[in-house]
Amino acid sequence: MANSFPLPQQDDDLRKVYVEITTDCNLDCGMCIRHVWQQPYGNMAEDTFQALIRQLRAIPSVSTVSFSGFGEPTVHPQFFYFLEAVKEAGLRAELVTNGLSLAGEAAERLLDLQLDRLVVSLDGVASDQDQALHGNSNAVVQSNLNAFYHLRQRRRASWPEVHLHFVATRQNIHELPTLVSRSRQLGVSKIMATNLIPYSPELTDMILYRRWATPRKNTGGSPGNPTVSLPRLDAQSEATAAVEKLCLQGRHVQLGDMDLTGGVMCCRFVADGCVAVAPDGSVSPCLPLMHSHAYYYQGQRREIREYRLGNLTEKPLEQLWNSDEYRGFRRRVRQFEFSPCIDCGGCDLWESNQEDCLGNEFPCCGACMWAAGLVQCP
Repeated sequence: MANSFPLPQQDDDLRKVYVEITTDCNLDCGMCIRHVWQQPYGNMAEDTFQALIRQLRAIPSVSTVSFSGFGEPTVHPQFFYFLEAVKEAGLRAELVTNGLSLAGEAAERLLDLQLDRLVVSLDGVASDQDQALHGNSNAVVQSNLNAFYHLRQRRRASWPEVHLHFVATRQNIHELPTLVSRSRQLGVSKIMATNLIPYSPELTDMILYRRWATPRKNTGGSPGNPTVSLPRLDAQSEATAAVEKLCLQGRHVQLGDMDLTGGVMCCRFVADGCVAVAPDGSVSPCLPLMHSHAYYYQGQRREIREYRLGNLTEKPLEQLWNSDEYRGFRRRVRQFEFSPCIDCGGCDLWESNQEDCLGNEFPCCGACMWAAGLVQCP
């Protein structure tokens, strides 16, 4: 189901940095992108991270550093040292984690360093529901979250705000209401659900978006294909079947001002002024373009080639951000004049992000699942 997005910011300031300090992890999840890339695992060097912090201090618009990416940040031996450096620089700090390390001394240090936001991956409640997702870690993560909640209460700490990141599949979506009910015991203020990306053919049967219409560039109503604007409805009423039929027909359906189908393809990374930094210091416009990989959509394999604009150890991040190449890329993405591959997928050009049928050259974003609202990042 597509999301409705806010309009892109009018300025072009850099505001948030996603930093992947490691590509290593303490889990081996079946759904992980790390199974489909050809890349050696590695940690960010201290010198590289210190260079990043120095450069961020020189960019007044930057407000937030997110320890995230496709590895588990807490396995980096210098994670807490890096977190302390971010806070000393006067920046907000976020941590996206699988939650296995959220216990004991580690939990204490997160409070001591005043982490601003903690995002924990949790894809269910029952311990046997997530074998293909997070390797049967649900029970441990819930226990850790509960203990962390009580630790915050004892220390009367208002930080960090705690969010959950829920990867929804056909196998676990029924557990979402139970997880929401349990969120009070876990100290959770927000749950962000996202769709599973099938990085292997075996995962394609688990997805929840096989038949839903996805966002299109042309969103205005037209004779013969009007926009259908709905009021709030009881999800258990007779309206459900009618709404589903409209969605399956590919109509542009809105619930209030929110798009259920149709809507604008919009890159949140560009709209919100974000950048992604890999362990070696390489800079990419977004998390999906950090690493070359493959995934499956509409039954077809798609190859994504990484897109890196330079390395902050060789040229300052501010210069990379303001380069002609990067500015031009952000302008193209804001206009989003790419081929509507997310709705089509009917030609050989769709099989990669190298070029599209409108003549756009690498990187092409017309089939981006993030811009379509199918996938959400914290």
